[in-house]
Amino acid sequence: MKKGRVLILVVLGLVLACAFLMVPPPACAQDKVITLNFVSFAPAANVVEFQYMKQELFDRINKLAKGRLIINVKGGPEVVPPPNLGKAVKSGVIDMAAIPNAFFEDLVPGIGVAHMSPFTAVEERKNGVYEAINEIYKKAGMFYWGRGEATDPGYFIMFLNKPVEKQADFKGLRLGGTTSFHGQYRGLGAVATTLATTDYNTAMERGVVDGLVTSAYIGMAYGLQSVSKYVVQPGFWRSSVAVPINLAKWNSIPPDLQKMMINEMAAFEAKFAPYELQQRNLFIKKFTDAGAKVITLSPDAARWFVNASTEGAWKYAEERQPGDAIPYMRRLFTKK
Repeated sequence: MKKGRVLILVVLGLVLACAFLMVPPPACAQDKVITLNFVSFAPAANVVEFQYMKQELFDRINKLAKGRLIINVKGGPEVVPPPNLGKAVKSGVIDMAAIPNAFFEDLVPGIGVAHMSPFTAVEERKNGVYEAINEIYKKAGMFYWGRGEATDPGYFIMFLNKPVEKQADFKGLRLGGTTSFHGQYRGLGAVATTLATTDYNTAMERGVVDGLVTSAYIGMAYGLQSVSKYVVQPGFWRSSVAVPINLAKWNSIPPDLQKMMINEMAAFEAKFAPYELQQRNLFIKKFTDAGAKVITLSPDAARWFVNASTEGAWKYAEERQPGDAIPYMRRLFTKK
């Protein structure tokens, strides 16, 4: 009797072993949850540059992924200082981020001029520009998911405490901001001063600078509406914010989820532009409601203003990054 039981147990064990070897791993092992930790350069309170992306892109992807992938929004500058975001993504400290390109142009050669693209994000995905930029990112150990703020031109705005009307009025102005705008200032004949965003309000209030360039949202967040007399129109260029993902992390994502993420980012880029333009006009009105006056340059002055800003920026970029990177980007951003 005991021998019979032993035989039965042995046979049963062999059957179970064979079954175990023949079936694929459990579904839970195949579909291990992938978490992408995200940090933004913008504070969580920023509706246009933080909350809209979370609601319209990340929350939607989390829903479509059905638990297989989760984008975990860790926060803004309080988590990782914006100038350190690029290195944090490249090293894998965080998986992805929204970063102005000026903050990580040392890691991705040439990317510091991406805001001067004449193409919409939709066009860049059709004419090969997106793929070309992505190849540059990959060499730096990152995947270029897309433009975190796919805006129309006019995103950047000059705020002044001295009135301007014609070309001569810009000469000698003391203008502050990040190095992204130094070339523009030089092109306009102004004097450039490097300022951290946290110093914008104080520098304008104390007269350290006559003006500066930033977005309407950053300007409002740092209280420029209380220290600026003039808002110059037209604005110029597009937003410089991109969303890089650590390349190793991206490669660990199953192909079907990668495809879904790419499609969702493309759709988000397409709807962001009209939304942002509406918000931009609302924020400019907030400046005028606070007492600032809008200076609308004449067509000739406006044309000179945008062209001089752009040429100055290209020249400055070439000086700072000698070699092939900037000429390559300029060819990429030249309409045929």
